[in-house]
Amino acid sequence: MARLAGRVGRLPGSFGRRSISVVAEPTPNPDSVMFYPDDKDVLGEGTKTMRFSNKYETNDSPLAAAIFKVKGVNEVLLAAKHVTVTKKSTSDWNLLQPNLELVISQFYAAGLEALREGARQTQGASLALDPESIEGRVHAVLEERVRPFVQQDGGDVLFERFDHSSGILYLRMIGACSGCPKSSVTLNMGIKNLMEHYIPEVKDVLPAEDEE
Repeated sequence: MARLAGRVGRLPGSFGRRSISVVAEPTPNPDSVMFYPDDKDVLGEGTKTMRFSNKYETNDSPLAAAIFKVKGVNEVLLAAKHVTVTKKSTSDWNLLQPNLELVISQFYAAGLEALREGARQTQGASLALDPESIEGRVHAVLEERVRPFVQQDGGDVLFERFDHSSGILYLRMIGACSGCPKSSVTLNMGIKNLMEHYIPEVKDVLPAEDEE
């Protein structure tokens, strides 16, 4: 998310277990950390990120289910090459991170797949938008100029809806972007400026959860 304004460095969280290492990388959100399984895809390129808010939503993802078994996990976001884990505010990364590295390492060492067969979705698969419409143009800007950057910071941004009468675009921030102190800057300065530049019909950009 804050990649539109800068990026933090990589943490040496390498953890070897049966030849599978896991590298932890910080995000601009202090409650979220990205985990990279060495030489392994999570969802693979060209796929939609998948968000799991609790253990009861993980039927399609054995990996997310395994991660939620670690006490202190609040949310899991699966991306192409990494997993973003958001902890509960009362949890301590010094205790949580080694356990998560171990779980992810053992999961991939066992040869397991992050998703059950048929659960993976490609980018834009659920959207059937006219590319000339405002919604279609918004989707194109998100895919080409926004999402690649926020995903590299452990988050994602999803199109919610566009209000034609007010010109307000509602987007949903997830993963490390959700609740991040810098997410409002990313939304109001980075994404809003891009949208207003490429799509003059967009007059403002607001987070979907604040829509009411």
